[in-house]
Amino acid sequence: MGFIRGGLFVIISVLFFISLLLVNSLFTISSSLKYENIQSELVPVVKNVLEEEIGLSQIIDDKLPEIQIYCKNNSEFVFKEGEETISISCGAIQNGSDAIVDEAVNNFVESVYYDEYDCDFLDCFEEENGKPFFLVSEKTRSYFSGKFYYALFLSLILLVAMFFLIESKTNLPFIVGGLLVIASLPFLKLESLISSFADKVFLQFFSFLFTEAHFVFLVSLILGLICLVLGIVLKFFVVGFKISNLFSKKENVSEKEVKKIFKEEVSKEGKTNSSKNKKTK
Repeated sequence: MGFIRGGLFVIISVLFFISLLLVNSLFTISSSLKYENIQSELVPVVKNVLEEEIGLSQIIDDKLPEIQIYCKNNSEFVFKEGEETISISCGAIQNGSDAIVDEAVNNFVESVYYDEYDCDFLDCFEEENGKPFFLVSEKTRSYFSGKFYYALFLSLILLVAMFFLIESKTNLPFIVGGLLVIASLPFLKLESLISSFADKVFLQFFSFLFTEAHFVFLVSLILGLICLVLGIVLKFFVVGFKISNLFSKKENVSEKEVKKIFKEEVSKEGKTNSSKNKKTK
């Protein structure tokens, strides 16, 4: 019976570790795709895309006289170039063509992020024709945010199962803490690793999904360390509780005897855990 229980605990622990990796990945993407996180970094990428595809700066220079005339009686100038719609506020024309280009790009980034893409997430890869703007959209953030909560719920269920399967409950914080620390490590350099391959337009947009990877690494690492510290505190609490029981039975105990009892209880606890770990293996 103990062997079966130990085997189930190992299997559940492995599944829990996989779920932690999934939770960290989904949390990274949903956090990275908040508009305030990607706006400043997305603008230069989109600007390069628009320059390569439609020559935005040249178009603005050519249309500048038309824009100035139009803006005498209007507040916004909107035009369509190819498949892209560009909007410019008339207040920007007073600052020259460079300011107009910057505002046009900023407005375009905002429209890309909040656009309602009429496709399922996976189908959007085929429909965007090499311009995966949907990857940095509110639609994508909502998609991964929903998956994150499902994965988090699954992790909690597995954690509860581990609690009931493990024999020594005080060992659980050590195991959970260790798994959290290990699960954090892949996210330490993930952003820089992805960015190093981002030499194509698609990969540049893909890299925005992992801008918060280092933050997720820190969160997972800190939670793991907290669990490890909690495990240590629980161990000493158990030992202290046993010594307290001995005091209640032995009223006249010298200081040397207290130290001896403490060492014996710590040694017993270590041997007990070691024996249980061997049986589990």
